[in-house]
Amino acid sequence: MIFDKVNNNDKEAMTDIHKNLETIKNRIQKIAVKFNRDPSEIKLIVVTKKFDFEKIKPLIDAGHLFFGENKVQEAEKKWSKTLSNNKDIELHMVGPIQSNKIKTAINLFTAIHSIEKIKTLKTINDNISTSSTIKELFLQVNISQESSKSGIYVEDLDKFFTEAKNYSKININGLMTLPPPDEEPSLYFALLNKLSKKNMLEYLSMGMSNDFETAIALGATHIRVGEAIMGPRNNN
Repeated sequence: MIFDKVNNNDKEAMTDIHKNLETIKNRIQKIAVKFNRDPSEIKLIVVTKKFDFEKIKPLIDAGHLFFGENKVQEAEKKWSKTLSNNKDIELHMVGPIQSNKIKTAINLFTAIHSIEKIKTLKTINDNISTSSTIKELFLQVNISQESSKSGIYVEDLDKFFTEAKNYSKININGLMTLPPPDEEPSLYFALLNKLSKKNMLEYLSMGMSNDFETAIALGATHIRVGEAIMGPRNNN
């Protein structure tokens, strides 16, 4: 009886995750159409940090292919086997990346959304090869200049791009930002869009569970949604 209860709870959780995924996809569709965007050009990254793989698997079984993790070690443990068996899955690094984890990251992730140091670009450039999985690099921009957040200040971006030209093996593909949680995000998203166009970049990673519709309206190509799909995260 105890096992039956556990299994029923698991089934209910899986059903909720499926429903949540479809709800978010429908919201993406509606907001994209409203603002004359092509929904297929907006990548929904389900952020799965701190969730066990058993809870992630139903999304893979449902055909979802884009996922995000915050820590290299956790991602490697959870995803290595699945990634080796399914080359269509994209794993995105959405958290700060430690210098000693970069070599692992470029052979595990499809994209890194959190680059803020020239040293990181140099390490990637020095270690990337034709067998590396990394395809997209985003600079994290600290538009609000919050000391508690990572990212490049807007006034330092031009210098960063100039220095980045020294690394010929790699390209910067987009920008990412995290607006202050207690402020209207549209000003921050609009400025990131402007900075992206100025530097002729293809991608904008902005918008999470509570503000992704605003982000899409302002040009987001990658949105990062976690708890709105996966449910409450265990923060222990």
